[in-house]
Amino acid sequence: MKIIVFGGAGLLGRAISAELRAHGHEVLTAGRSRCDITVDFCDAQPALLASVVRGADIVVNAAGILIERGHNTFAAVHAAAPTALFKACAAERVARIVHISSLGVGTGISGGYMASKLAAEQALQAGSVDYAIVRPALLVDAVCPSTRLFQWLTKLPIIALPGLLHPGASQLAPIQVQDVAEAITRICEHPKALRRTIELAGPETMSYKTMLQRLRAAAGHGTALWLPLPWWLMKLSALLAKRLPQSVFSIDTLRMLQAGSVSAHNEAFYWLRHMPKQAVAQQNIARAAIKNVVTVQSRRS
Repeated sequence: MKIIVFGGAGLLGRAISAELRAHGHEVLTAGRSRCDITVDFCDAQPALLASVVRGADIVVNAAGILIERGHNTFAAVHAAAPTALFKACAAERVARIVHISSLGVGTGISGGYMASKLAAEQALQAGSVDYAIVRPALLVDAVCPSTRLFQWLTKLPIIALPGLLHPGASQLAPIQVQDVAEAITRICEHPKALRRTIELAGPETMSYKTMLQRLRAAAGHGTALWLPLPWWLMKLSALLAKRLPQSVFSIDTLRMLQAGSVSAHNEAFYWLRHMPKQAVAQQNIARAAIKNVVTVQSRRS
């Protein structure tokens, strides 16, 4: 099949494109830079979108942002551009749209990020093209910006935990990027009409503090001092952090963390045809194994 992946230069877009190509599909990536086709979602003209998707069997939309900067707004990137894309797909008779959304959409989480994601989902559901809305949980990967942020935090001797009564208690079910890419590939290949929402999460639910503890242990760091902070202070910090050259820490991501990222209808096993890999524990196991080998060798010498 011929498949166009919007947001193809992003972490998830790259993984999806590689997995689709490994399955023998003809894949073209579309995005602002480092893609086969140059498309700026902040100023995507209908005629351009129609020309990009013309002749495609499936269109995957993996474009997204976590922090608004300049004309890169949630309304533009998450709502207006996808809505225009969906209309272009209908006009060009694309068979299916696979739209990457976010776990927690429609559950009442406030903020522009979730509102824009919901608007795109509603626009897709109102259209005539077969679709799958994919809502992944927290993505984990060695080069994922959020994973890198968590790993940096675990290096600190004092680690702030949001929440005074139950610090770091937010529940998460992180999933590896490669597992999401594999599941999306199978969704693209599904022979029957879908027109449904699919949630993908990891095999284990853990607290935010537990995740940080595991990452810290995997890196070989000792015990840390855990500092409870009120949510309002964390959000104030996020407002200040928006001025820094980073793309993860924001009020919207804190709102998602506060609400938790756990699926009530996790379909990862169904689409992967195997259990998703442990998103955090595997790193811990690998580090421990290396440490054991080094210890044994040093004793023998």
